[in-house]
Formats: sequence, C-alpha cells, structure tokens
Amino acid sequence: MLALDARLIAREKKPILIIKFIGWNGSSVSFEPPLYSCPYSCSLLPMEPLVDNNKSTVKFVPYQQKDESPRQAALAQVEFSLKGLSENDIQVLGHLSDAVDLLNPIYRDQFEPQTQKIEHLLKSLLKVASPAQAETISNYLTILNLQNSPYSLLPRKNHLLALTKDEVKELVKKAGGGVLEAEYSAAETFMFEGLATPDKAGFYPQDMSEDEWKALGAEANVVNSSFSRPNGKVVGQLNEVKYKATLKPVLDHLIKARDLTTHTGLRLYLDSKIEEVRHGTNESRRIADFMWIRHGSPIDLILSSALEVYLDNWKNARGEAAAAIMVENNEAQSTLQALVDRLPGLEATAPWKHRKMQIDKDKLPHLRFVDVLNWSGDYVNSPMTIVAQSLPNDHWVVDNVGSVNMVYRNTGKAIYSLSGEMIAKEFLPKDVFAEYGDLMFEATQIHSALHELGHTTGAMAPEHAGKEARELLEAEYSPLEEARAELFGMWAMPQMARDGVFSMKTAEAGHYGMVISMVGGLRFLPEQAHVKARNFMWHYFVQNGGVEDVMEDGKKKFRLRLARIDELVAALLGIVGDTKAAGDKAAATKLRETYCFTDPMRDDVEARMASFPLGRGLIFPRIKRNGENYLAELEYPPSFVDQARYTAKLLD
Repeated sequence: MLALDARLIAREKKPILIIKFIGWNGSSVSFEPPLYSCPYSCSLLPMEPLVDNNKSTVKFVPYQQKDESPRQAALAQVEFSLKGLSENDIQVLGHLSDAVDLLNPIYRDQFEPQTQKIEHLLKSLLKVASPAQAETISNYLTILNLQNSPYSLLPRKNHLLALTKDEVKELVKKAGGGVLEAEYSAAETFMFEGLATPDKAGFYPQDMSEDEWKALGAEANVVNSSFSRPNGKVVGQLNEVKYKATLKPVLDHLIKARDLTTHTGLRLYLDSKIEEVRHGTNESRRIADFMWIRHGSPIDLILSSALEVYLDNWKNARGEAAAAIMVENNEAQSTLQALVDRLPGLEATAPWKHRKMQIDKDKLPHLRFVDVLNWSGDYVNSPMTIVAQSLPNDHWVVDNVGSVNMVYRNTGKAIYSLSGEMIAKEFLPKDVFAEYGDLMFEATQIHSALHELGHTTGAMAPEHAGKEARELLEAEYSPLEEARAELFGMWAMPQMARDGVFSMKTAEAGHYGMVISMVGGLRFLPEQAHVKARNFMWHYFVQNGGVEDVMEDGKKKFRLRLARIDELVAALLGIVGDTKAAGDKAAATKLRETYCFTDPMRDDVEARMASFPLGRGLIFPRIKRNGENYLAELEYPPSFVDQARYTAKLLD
C-alpha cells in the first residue's frame, strides 16, 4: 500500500483555487495556494491575502499529542460525478456505499475497542458544555474520527483533550452522570495520559507472549482473525464470526446490490464477496479475490474484514477492516498500461536473485484509475491517506491469478487542493526546484504506479516456495516490502526513460520527489512501516555518497548526485529483494538496525514543517435517498463527523 505522505495522484489543469483559512479563534483569511503538490506532507501557508469570495472552504482543526508540537489537520470535500451512470447503477452504488459505511465500526473495534464509548461520552458532554468547551470537544471528536481511534499511527501516540480532568468531570455531572461516569472512567486515560499506540492493537491480549504465539501454529497466520484469553488460554476467532451481527446489515446491502446489477461480472463478484463475508474461509476469500480481479465492471468494490496488516505492529499477521466503493475513470489509462506492458522486462533485469522468469501475460497486474464515492475502515486513518494500492495481499492469488493496482483519482484531487510547494522549496536548492519543480508532480504520479507494480514483482527463494514473506519476516515484513516497492519505482524510472516512455528529466524529478518524501519522514520517530522504509533508504543513500548537503539562506538543503544515486538504488534494491525472497528475518533486522534510526536533523525538520497541516480529512458526498430508492443526486453532510460511517454502530 502507498500512503498519501509519499504520493499524490491526478495532475490536472484547473482554475486558481481560493481557500478560506479558518483560524482556531474563528477568524479567517483567504489566499491562493500555489498549484503544486508536494509528495510528502502537504503544506498550506497563507500567501498574499485575497478577497474572500467563498469559492472553497477548507477547515483546519488543531490537535495535540504528548511531547509533540501543536498540529492541525485540514478537511476538504471530495468531488464525485454521477454523469453517465444509469438508474440501475445509481441503485447499486447506493447500496454498496451504505455497506461501506457499516463496515467502519469493525475497524474501530480492531484498533481500539473503547473508541465508541469515548465518542458517545463526548457527544453527550457537548450538550452541556460552554461554547469554548464545545469547540475543544468538537475538535477532539473530529480528530478521533479522522484517526478512527484515539490513537495515531504517525506518530504512534494518542491525542490529548485540551480540557482539564476537573472540567470534564463537572460536565459529566451536568450531563446526568450514571452511564457517562462509567464511560468517563474508561475514556480518561486515552484523553489525558500520554499513551503509545499499542503494537498489538485490539487483535491480541496485550500480555500475549511469544511462546503463546508460537503455540498457535498455522492458526497464527489466519489474517482475518483475532485472539482473546477468555479462560486463561489464548483462542482465535474469525472476524466473520466475531462480527457476525455487525456484518449482517452489510450483507443485506451487498445482496440488494447483487440482485440489482445487470453486469454479469459484478454480479458474480458480489456473489463471491457475500460468501466471503458470511464464512470468512480462506477458500471464500480467494474466490472473491479471483472474481474481483476478473469482474470487468466500471463499478468496483473493495470490502474486507482484514485487508492490510498495518495495525498489527507486533507480527504483521492480522488484517484490518476496510471498504471502498468507486467508479472507473478512464483518464490516463493508456499511460498506466504502458507501465504494465514493460513490467516483464523490468522483472527479467531486476537486481535481485529470484525473479519471476516465466510471466503469464494474463497474470500481469490490472491497472484501475478510479473515482471514490465512499470509503471506511483502514482508508480513514490520518495522517496517512491512501492514494494508490496494490491488491490482493494473498501472494498465492497474485502468483496464480494476478493483482490489481488502484489509483484513487478524485481523492488525490481533494488532497491536491490542500497541497503546496512549501516542502520542496524548504528542502531543495533553488536551482533544483527551478529545474524540476514543474515536473515533480507528474514524476511522483509515475513513481506511484511503479511503486504499486513493484509490490507484484520478485519471487520467494525455492526453499520457501508457497510461503508468504510476512509469515517469515513478521514485524520486519511491512517496512522491508514498502522499501522494496519504493526502490523498485526509483530503479524502474530511468530504465523506462531510456526506453523513451518519458524523459530522463522526469525520472530525475521522480528521484527528487523521493528526497522530499524521505526528508519529510525524518520529523517522525521511525515506528510506522512507510516511515521506517524511507528512513533507512535515506540513511543508506547519505552514508554512501548519494546526497550532497547545500547551505542556502541559512538552511540545509539537499542535492542528489544523480549518477551515484542510480547505483545505490540498484544495490539497495538487490539487498532488500534478496532478503525478502529468503525470508531472512535476521538480515532484515540488521538492515533496519544499521540504517533506520532517529536522525539528528529531526528537530530541525520538525521546526521547519511545524506550520504545515499534518493530516487530511476527506468529506465524501452521499447519494440522496427517497425511501428505498436512491436518487441521481449527491449531497454532502454538514460536517466531517456527520458522515454516516461515524454513526454506524458495532452490533452484538
């Protein structure tokens, strides 16, 4: 998976955007952001004040974590068009969008089971709070929903409520006490104490030991399951069993959509997805993956109780709930397909030992350029926002059937509306920015697609044939695989430039896009998978002479030694690829311990980026409904927290 802070999708010529900056005290100023999108964390600073014409409004929400600088997240609407969709399509989309919303409580429970109680408590306190207290509580609720939990994965900390304990206790009394007092008792630690995001999330007992893990045998790697200790012994349970009641209304909408669709491929896919949601067996999941890859419908759905494994920072074995409904967008399909067509040649010359030398063209990745109508679960986890994705994660399916590379176009455009050129100007020398600034967005788009294609490349060593790398590498798997995909994109770009797919200057601009991604990541402790990957890439490049420091305007900036960087990319890609193929956890650990560490520049990078928003909340439209019928009309909720996924409940 590729996260937002590294990539932005959708290059588009568009009119100047006027943004209204809403301050914490309610004051506002409008400004024109530069039409450029950084490939790491978006920067949005006021330029010359302009007349407020209310063409676009972006809300900024403050939040605080212990021992971190005060931060703010930016909220923006996502555009979606119903143009060209039939009446039947509208009904199908409506039901699938509702199914997506209803899956969200499962993700929240997997992340932190107390999330729903915290939200209910604070919503109750809003009714008796003063205006100032209500604003503080509303800000916390927004961030709670933006993270889908009281925690963040970047940095791995909880969020603090900017009220005192005494204030909250008094509000609890005013609101009636009783159940709220019990909810406050459960929520107090999350709101006021500095907590580390738990590596085991809600998937395992927090005191579960390595010996208990090993004793699980094959059960340990059932991705759609979680563990508890009801009678002293650790036992596992499939998500489809544990969350059966919550999944029931999801199933009802899937069945209605299946019955309504006239597209044969989509109907068969929904048939298989319904069976997966009912039973959760490995066989049903693989059949659903097969039908998803092959269905061929312009309407597309991703829905699973266990999609990615980023919440499981202990073993990288448990998947989390995620869902998205989207419609294919044909823009740039030919460009993306050109990348796929060259994948066999890239695989044949990749700088690692174990290649997929016999490549069936029918098993090459399918590229889908899509507009998202709605998403939930793992897709809602700021400050990392997914803009491109390679699925499925079942390596047997990938090896025998193929995979799909998703590029999320309209969500990328929403992010683009929040983005600026500040980070690039902050860390690149002026002559570098002048040379590559106009190309960097397009170049990072290409790298995004190549990154996702990179996830489909390489083979396990013969002695591990049939095994999945994550089972052997455990917690080392995700950072290693993200680094492999990033490096593959960097390695492939000059190869394709030499083939004439695009210019060498574009390939070089892509490398500088990665500089921004890697340097921007240094502001965080290397705990999250993507951050770990870019951290050790950066240190490998610096220590081996691929990067030159430049002092400009009293600030340290960075220039690549382009001839050297291509050598280093190939060398590190070979090391990482061979380590994954061998399932060599010890080698992966040594690589991380050698090159992945808190950089001495961290405080400086943090200070230079402190005013940039960290986190984006996307507000999706809904298809209007009249009784049981969906209308060919969209409407936006009054606010970010009013989106239906946040009102959906976990059912017993």
